[in-house]
Amino acid sequence: MLILKTTEKNFELSDCPVRCAKFIVKKQFFAACSDDMLVRVFNYNTMEKVFSFEAHKDFIRCITVHPSLPYILTSSDDGYIKIWDFNNKFKLYSEYQLHKHYVMMTVINPRDTNTFASASLDKTIKVSSIS
Repeated sequence: MLILKTTEKNFELSDCPVRCAKFIVKKQFFAACSDDMLVRVFNYNTMEKVFSFEAHKDFIRCITVHPSLPYILTSSDDGYIKIWDFNNKFKLYSEYQLHKHYVMMTVINPRDTNTFASASLDKTIKVSSIS
């Protein structure tokens, strides 16, 4: 049986395609990225936009929220993976250029949250430490 639910909230993000959205539960936020290279952060209770910043120079493919540290990771067609500190107004914490093509996804290692893996169109997966 298919049960249809109604939309709880609707956010108008951008005129461009939206590629990813992730909850930042510790802050009652969600972060979303679109093809305008911006990350926008909203309070999901009030629907208020609390922050917006240009994260990359090309399309952002993925946002990953760290499970214990105050970081989000973004990956992009510009070949970079960037770590942003959400306790410090999304200040850039670290950046990596590990791949020779678009970086499609990142994921935090659940057994060692000091490491993450990244997947790219260069046909590789890289495992790196959070510096």
